[in-house]
Parts: sequence; C-alpha cells; structure tokens
Amino acid sequence: MASQASEAAAAGAEATEAQTAVALALALASARIPNLFIDKFAIPPFLLSIYQAAGIQYGIRWEVLAAINEIETDYGRNLNVSSAGAMGWMQFMPSSWRLWGVDANADGRKDPYNPVDAVFAAARYLKAAGADQDLRKAIFAYNHADWYVEAVLARARFIGGIPEDLIGALTGLSQGRLPVGARARYGSRPDGTPRGIEIFAAPGAPAVAVQDGEIVRVGHSRRLGRFVMLRDAYGNTYTYGGLKKLAPQVPVPKQTRQSATPIAKQLALPAPDPAPTEPASAGSNKRPSAPAGAAPAAAGAGAAAAREPVPAQAPAKERLFAHPGRRRSLKAGGRAQILESWAPLPGSASLRSYLTGSHGLERGDVVLKRLVPGRKVIAGTILGRIGTNPSGSSSQMRFEIRPAGRGAPRVDPRPIVRGWRLLDSTAVNRARGANALAGPTLGQILLMSKDALAQRVLANPGIEVYECGRRDIQAGIVDRRVLATLEFLAASGLKPTVTSLRCGHGFYTAGGNISAHPSGEAVDIAKINDIPILGNQGANSIADVTIRRLLSLQGVLEPAQIISLMTYEGAANTLALADHADHIHVGFRTQPQPLGKGGRPAPGALAPSQWTRLIGRLGAIANPTVRLRPSQDAIKVPRTVAPARRGP
Repeated sequence: MASQASEAAAAGAEATEAQTAVALALALASARIPNLFIDKFAIPPFLLSIYQAAGIQYGIRWEVLAAINEIETDYGRNLNVSSAGAMGWMQFMPSSWRLWGVDANADGRKDPYNPVDAVFAAARYLKAAGADQDLRKAIFAYNHADWYVEAVLARARFIGGIPEDLIGALTGLSQGRLPVGARARYGSRPDGTPRGIEIFAAPGAPAVAVQDGEIVRVGHSRRLGRFVMLRDAYGNTYTYGGLKKLAPQVPVPKQTRQSATPIAKQLALPAPDPAPTEPASAGSNKRPSAPAGAAPAAAGAGAAAAREPVPAQAPAKERLFAHPGRRRSLKAGGRAQILESWAPLPGSASLRSYLTGSHGLERGDVVLKRLVPGRKVIAGTILGRIGTNPSGSSSQMRFEIRPAGRGAPRVDPRPIVRGWRLLDSTAVNRARGANALAGPTLGQILLMSKDALAQRVLANPGIEVYECGRRDIQAGIVDRRVLATLEFLAASGLKPTVTSLRCGHGFYTAGGNISAHPSGEAVDIAKINDIPILGNQGANSIADVTIRRLLSLQGVLEPAQIISLMTYEGAANTLALADHADHIHVGFRTQPQPLGKGGRPAPGALAPSQWTRLIGRLGAIANPTVRLRPSQDAIKVPRTVAPARRGP
C-alpha cells in the first residue's frame, strides 16, 4: 500500500478502536450485537472460512490475515500491481511468491490471483517469519514499513472485536453451495419483496441441499406450491418452493457393523519452513483510474472469465419407468431408477462415481428412505425437480432463507447466493489439475464438506473409532466440526482414539445437563497416540499437549467446551470435572433447536430487525472478482502423489 496512507490509517485505527471500546461496553449490558459491528462490517463473507482454515493450519490469527488482505487490496477489489511489482490478492512480490506461494486449492497451480492460494501463502510466510513469537516483527517482515505494521495490528484488533456470534452466523451461511444443480439464472424478486428470489432453470433441473441439515417441513401451500424446508447445523432454514415434484426418497447409508480401523505407524510432522530473507510485499497499490465496473489492467486474460456463468452439470436422464416406487417396479429396476434420479451428485457425472468417489460406498451399501421431516441429508442431496410455471413460459423455483434465532425474518438471499458462487469460483472443493492426486493440506481438510470429512475420518488410520461410532459417522449424524477436529488432531500427529460420539452416550451428563452427544456435536477421546488419558493429565502430559493444540482452533471450529481435569488461563472454554479423568471431552455449541409444542427456536444473537440490517449491509458490500481460470502469474506445481500424512 502507499506510504502516504500511513497517517490516515493510524488516525482511522485510533477512532475505530475508540468506537469498538464503547460498543463492547454497551454489549456487556445487552445480549444483542451492537449495530456498530453490522454497519462497519466490510469483509465479503465467503472469505471468512478461508481466513480461518489458513489461520488454523499455520497458527496465525485469522483476523491478521483479513487485516492484511484489506490493507493490501481491499479484500481483492483492487488487484492492481503495486509500484514495486507486488501482485495478487495479498500483494506478493514475484520473487517472494516463487518461494512462499501455495497451491491451497489443489488445482495444480499456485496463483497469487486466487484468494485461497494467496491467503494461505500469506499465513505460511507469517509463520516462517516467527509470528508465533513476535507478530509485530513478522508483519514488518511482510512489508518493511512501521506504519504498515501499526495499520495491520489496529485493523486486526477491530476485526477481532467483532462478536463471535456474528462471525459464526456469517461463516455458517457463507459455506453453502448453489441451490440448483444445473445452469440457472438467479436474482429476480417476486412481488418486489426482498424475502426470496426466483431461480430460473431448465425443466427437470435438480433442486439440491445447500448445506448438510435436517428436513423440517415437506408439503404444499398456496404461497409456495410444492415445497421442502431444510435447516442446517447452524439453525438457518432454507425453503425451496414452486417445485414440480419432490424427491420421493433419498439414499441413506445402511447401518452396518464395521471393524475398527487399525492404527498405522507414528506420523511424522514435516520440517518447518526456513525464515524469510526478503519481504513478501512492497510498493504502492494505487486505485485504478478505469471506469467503475471495468476489470483492472493487471487482472490478465482470466478477468473476463470470472464473469462467465459457472457451467453446471445437466440433470441426469431418468429411465423410462412409469412408477418406480411400486413393489414390482422396485424389483424390476425401479429402485435403481430412483437412486439414479434422486441420489446426491455433487460434481459427479453418475451415481456410481458419486458413491465410489465421494462416499466410498457401493450401490448395495445404501437404502432408500422417504423424504420426510426429521430426515438428515447432506449438502448436494437432490430434494426435488424444477418444472414449468403455470404460464408455460419458463421453469422456476422460489428460494428463501430464514436465519437462525427466534423471530428471525426471511431475508434477501441474493447476497448469500453471490457469496456461494464466489466460494465455488475459488475451486477450493473441486481439485481438477495436476496436483489433484496430492494429499490435502490441513487447511484444505478444514474447508471440506461434512460428507467428505466423514469419509476421511472413516478411512484415516490415524483415527480409531469404536464400531457404533463409525455407524454414527457413516449415517451422517456427527457434526462437521467434530469430524474436522478429529482430522485436525490426526494431521497434527496426535492420533485420537474415540470412545463416545452419539451412540452409547446418554441424553444427560453426569451433572444433569443436556449433553451435546445426542445431537452429534461432541466427542470423547480416551487415548492419544495409544497413550491413555487416564493417568496422563497435567503439565506436559499427552492430555496437555492435545488440549493446547485444540485451543489453536479458530472461528466456527473453536470448541465451546474442552473438559478434562485441567483449566487454562485465558481459555474460558476449558473446564475441569472429576469424572473426566479418563477422557477429554470436546463439545461444540448446540445450535438453536425447536422448543416445546410451538416449535419456537431459541433466541438468536441478532434481533429480527438486525438480520434485515445485516443482509442489507452485505448487499451494499462490493464483491471482488474471483477468477475461474488461472492468471498468467500462476506457477505450475509438479505432479505429486498423496503423502503418508497431512499436516500443517
């Protein structure tokens, strides 16, 4: 950034800190999030999970990465090359990019103009520069300017002051996939209201689950026509209305017994990166003089491609079977037709590729279950099909979002859907290049869907799970955050032995409180690296090493409870209970669930009017351009095979 911005940045940082102090004082007297944080929010939400995953992998606070991204390129909105030649989302000098660039989305190239690659590279650089020992010194190494260090730290403090509930709500909403599994046009609002959008697609296009979640309503109404409602783990509800037909059944993994995975040999951590000898960024990144909306000249040939619609898979052709659900039809091929028609197909061309690739299952490993309230489904599950509207002019579906919390209103889905498209454009979940065979990094693992994480946990020789717990995971009833935590420990060289998930644990704890285990949001770990937790708690014990590693988790992956015989200063989520001498309990916050006969959700962190205010703010934020094709500055990564382990 330009050095002349130093005085303005410092003054703005002081004013912002003063406002934050006042807002935090007010927050102590109120359970609601102060409007200041909503009105000042400037981060495109799709970046939140990327910052958090990179921060966890390299041990850097995600707020620091966000602050650098804002100061360097205004969250990717200004991608001009600096006066010193720095480029891309995090403004790396070409020589520094060659040394510290990362292929974080596993597409075979490390591209400074891809936000995932750039953010992970910045985190890698800061770690190598000693950020865990002296953050100020590491930021100075990134850009040799005192004003820059002060500006980054001031902005990071403000971002760090944003209430966790607000960050968690936005992170949960931002991790969805597009609701139609085919080429579609989004954005029109029926009746001029901001509480839903019409999505136009070809007749028969599949409406798919945007998140892992539970079906809460299925039916027909005058306003919505045929509809289905899905509630995700964060408490957000998604409504698909105007459907031509609903999925009669969905495939669910069979509840079969499986032997525990044998424990592999000890995993070795990779050698740390050497300390950098040159800055990552330098020079002035001036605003473009081109008209608003024009692509920056430095963007290269891929800029135009970023505005092209994302090509999507066409609906699979259904077999000609009049009534596949009838008894005789099922035996004569109807069951296969239903599976082919209604199975979730995220990025796959057929049911076979989906089952064997994403799930590791065969056709005989799944059973068909009716799509009814209470049914758990994974992201990508086909919930219905879009049909021609009554006028016969087009095919469309109404899509609505109601955030978590009692009284939360339906909100304008457009800012959220745009974020899903941007996240999809980063290719973080769909490696396609020469490096696709390489084992994923820890950060990539943390960005995976629940379904992908479940398959990794079940196949990971570094994670031992009791048989009943394995069925919990395979059935999709274990929270994504629990699965990510197990993979996180295994990738850190701490092989967990799981003794309790949902199966086998009571509804209440020993103290009489409602347990997080029945909802799939907790895990008990009895051994680490085959060393029992029993008798190995205290300073420098295996339990101590494990808990300190768990305390490095950030954002939505930060546990709400870590229970053992130990507590840690400054870590309010650590508790010491006498009945936890033989295991470590890791639990996550139970999301709002229906209460009582009225099915009223628990109160949310935001008041109903604040949700409208927040979505309005997100709609006013200018989204950056995310390329669909590599830039001319991308560096090809040599083809590699999957390593024995995946670590930070």
